[in-house]
Amino acid sequence: MARVAVAEPYVGLARCGARSARARYGAAVIERGRDYSWLPERHLGIASTLAHADDLIDRAGDALFGYLKPPGPLRLKNVSDERTSYVTVAEVGPLPAAASRYAADALTQLRAAIEHTLFAEVEHQLGRPLDAREAASIEMPAKEREADFSAWLRDRRRGQLAPLQEGAPLVQRMRELQPYQQHDAQTHPLRVLAEHTNRAKHRTPAVAATLLGAVMADVQHPQLMLADVGAAADEKPVKTGDVLASGPLSVEIPLTIWPKVSIQRPHTGTWHVFMTELGELEAWVRTIAVPTLAAGTHDVDPLPPQLDTTLGYEDVRAALITAGTVTARQRAWRRILAGTFRIALVQVLTPLLKRPDVNLEGWAESLTDEEALERHDRLFAAQHDSKRVESVLTGFVDEATAATDWKNG
Repeated sequence: MARVAVAEPYVGLARCGARSARARYGAAVIERGRDYSWLPERHLGIASTLAHADDLIDRAGDALFGYLKPPGPLRLKNVSDERTSYVTVAEVGPLPAAASRYAADALTQLRAAIEHTLFAEVEHQLGRPLDAREAASIEMPAKEREADFSAWLRDRRRGQLAPLQEGAPLVQRMRELQPYQQHDAQTHPLRVLAEHTNRAKHRTPAVAATLLGAVMADVQHPQLMLADVGAAADEKPVKTGDVLASGPLSVEIPLTIWPKVSIQRPHTGTWHVFMTELGELEAWVRTIAVPTLAAGTHDVDPLPPQLDTTLGYEDVRAALITAGTVTARQRAWRRILAGTFRIALVQVLTPLLKRPDVNLEGWAESLTDEEALERHDRLFAAQHDSKRVESVLTGFVDEATAATDWKNG
């Protein structure tokens, strides 16, 4: 009964969503006129640490891109009894080990950015280097209760350091970032980051698995039953033998299955979309935590995620001004969207071809992500006008035809 098409955040040309690709996933442009005067010289190296973390997240996304692209990680089979057909999971493709390890490394770098900022600020305010005993006491706590944070401050090693005494400005900055400031302390970014990095450092790399994002029928039938994805707290990894759908033997019903690679939070056991979890933690550290510790406010221009750390810079501040601002999370979704759009584009344009020799697949694959998304947005802009849609699609066919003719000489 099942024809399965694996899809990511985007399925087909008709489901463009409420915004263009650039609006949803960030335009690949360089913004100018940014002001990083808020970042003291002593914290300038943090920009490279954050950029390195972003690059690690990008590598994790690359590993997942290959895993998720069609035909996808799920192998399905139909089984039946006397009256009912069942779509079951025959096999779940193993996740690439690199994804979890890049994620663990990225999370460790994000925590290091916080710790390094705190350490440099303490030394600056003391006006001298910390000795070994003092240095060992410097860390960023993640407390769920105010009393626990106060107790942390009273530790004898820290209590002798003026910047870490109750009432000091740096202490107030640290308080603002504590999990207890949020109603649900367990979901606070600092708490989540601390738990992830504690597990990665002491027990195992980040735990990731493939979950079920959605099961959708292309047509409805009164006897069709689809797997219930359920609430986030009840989610579990997909396993061999899981039943995704059932229906009458006499009817073939096309299905669309969305796999969802997720990462598990150690302290709650809940699963969260892999790239979303990394992206949200990266954004919090880069736009909230580091500016708050370094400047006492996060109402500043955030440091750019795309500083190229493979280059050496005589003027880091000048490099920051021209560094890209599209995060690894946004870039990963752009890759997925562009890849899915290429497939959908071939499906939609095939019936419009007037020549059988036109290589639609080759033309679509030759498009860079930026070129594919530009065409996505061109079609998106025309979606409410059938004549414009027809004109845009005809233009795509002409492009593919010209590319084929050029290649054939």
